[in-house]
Amino acid sequence: MGLTAGASLAACSAPNPISARNDATISDSAFKHGVASGDPYADSVVLWTHVTPDTEGDVQVLWDVATNQDFSNIIATGVTQTNAAKDYCVKVIADGLAAGTEYFYRFRSGEVSSSVGRTRTLPTGSTESLHFAVVSCANWQHGYFNTYDAIAKRAVDQPYDAMIHLGDYFYEYGDAAAGRLPDRVHEPKHEIVSLSDYRTRHAQYRSDAALQAATSLMPMIAVWDDHETSNDSWTAGAQNHQDDAEGDWDKRQQAALRAYYEWMPIREPKAGRVRSDIYRNFRFGDLVNLTCVETRLTARAEPIIVESYIDEISSEGGADKFREEVLYASDREMFGADQQEFIVNALRASKEDGVPWRILANQVIMGRLLTPDFSPFITEDAIKNIEPDWPEIRDFVELSKYNMPVYPDSWDGYPVARENFYAALDADDLNDMLVLTGDAHEFWLNDLTSEAGTKVGMELVTSSVSSETLQSYLGDGTADHNLLLTQSNPDARYYNATINGFIDLTVTPKNVDARMIGVNTVLSKDYATVETAQFSLKKSGETIKAKSPKGLSPTQRALFHGLG
Repeated sequence: MGLTAGASLAACSAPNPISARNDATISDSAFKHGVASGDPYADSVVLWTHVTPDTEGDVQVLWDVATNQDFSNIIATGVTQTNAAKDYCVKVIADGLAAGTEYFYRFRSGEVSSSVGRTRTLPTGSTESLHFAVVSCANWQHGYFNTYDAIAKRAVDQPYDAMIHLGDYFYEYGDAAAGRLPDRVHEPKHEIVSLSDYRTRHAQYRSDAALQAATSLMPMIAVWDDHETSNDSWTAGAQNHQDDAEGDWDKRQQAALRAYYEWMPIREPKAGRVRSDIYRNFRFGDLVNLTCVETRLTARAEPIIVESYIDEISSEGGADKFREEVLYASDREMFGADQQEFIVNALRASKEDGVPWRILANQVIMGRLLTPDFSPFITEDAIKNIEPDWPEIRDFVELSKYNMPVYPDSWDGYPVARENFYAALDADDLNDMLVLTGDAHEFWLNDLTSEAGTKVGMELVTSSVSSETLQSYLGDGTADHNLLLTQSNPDARYYNATINGFIDLTVTPKNVDARMIGVNTVLSKDYATVETAQFSLKKSGETIKAKSPKGLSPTQRALFHGLG
């Protein structure tokens, strides 16, 4: 029996000996932000909701877990309390559950019941197949969350084992940042800085029916990227943070992370770890090891603004000097030693246990992508279209002939850290890593190779839930731009920056089926889905190869096979 996406089922259950006693007044709209679950283990899962009381005060909330959606067989129940100090968020860990099992859950307070959620624990032992939805980059102001809606509709009949969210769950910008729809304006209207601001923005995003539907139907495994704090964040600051106007960076960062842990179905950091240590590991039976990483706040060095070096790079011999002294500086860290050791140990342990697939949930593009000379291909009209959002675009185009990183904020801006990571993997014969990446608002399929040519795996990059793609700036020229970048970069096998969407991932012992699913518009709730590309990833010796591409144009297919 399928569960309708976002459906609210009647409160029908066995008698519960626990009753809620509330200081606050609760009305029928108390659970208007829906429900979610996340961070599943084999024996437990995080359950989340939010209460909106009519009056202030403590609120007791009951929770139930059942094996069926009419709650005639409740197998776990409990009571917890929330209040203004928690922003009225409710987060509990339901434990003592059976591995690899589907459960239904709900929350109640007084006579009011939440919508019903569906979740699943991790399997143990022999696992024949897993199904994931991979998402990233949902900007409220850029459009409707049709991607989440498409995932929810698929999940009714083709359940997902988890939604893997790769960050930019929301955006910190104020209402001046490129709003395109009159009913999609950020709250608060200013850029968010304080704890109250971040809480308000979380609440706004959680009010979206499509997001609620998707998170009610599967557990979420999430990592943050930069916009959950501020654009292009690093350990000691962010491009979009100015100390003189917005206060201390650490205070802002801690406010953002506190709200994140309140509003997301994620386990709290273990004792001895700080809030920014979100990196963690999940084992899906004997089939998949999923390692979530953190590339923003733990150890990342300050991103390089390549355009600020235009005079140096454009001078004679300046490009080589820039690469040697700036780009390849040995202190340009990304993971940090402790996190890298954690990741390599997790991957090594999974290989020793005979797990065939090692997946990394990663924020920014890891594959090597350098610029061709864009100046003959990017028109003046395109530059004028991009310039309001990126004032340095003219300098970027001028510098592109020097083969600079396409995305300096990605791993290409930290090449020594990447080489060190690859070397650590290769030393343990871990050359079959599958990296899932967000951030770029584009679909990519990349080989992952060291500068010496050693292959360590492959990368799948998902497009955005709603954040603007390059199509918004380059229009009809986007497809040609995609082909140019693919042709110019040996590690790039496929690139599509024309459409929003997600990756539908099915994993079996011998194959990973990756379907890049697009939504044809985010400017109307009347949308259609389109399968833009499909790839079959298989083990080949000690590494991974992509085979059997579908949905590609003849030119894309030639570039995929390296014939371009």
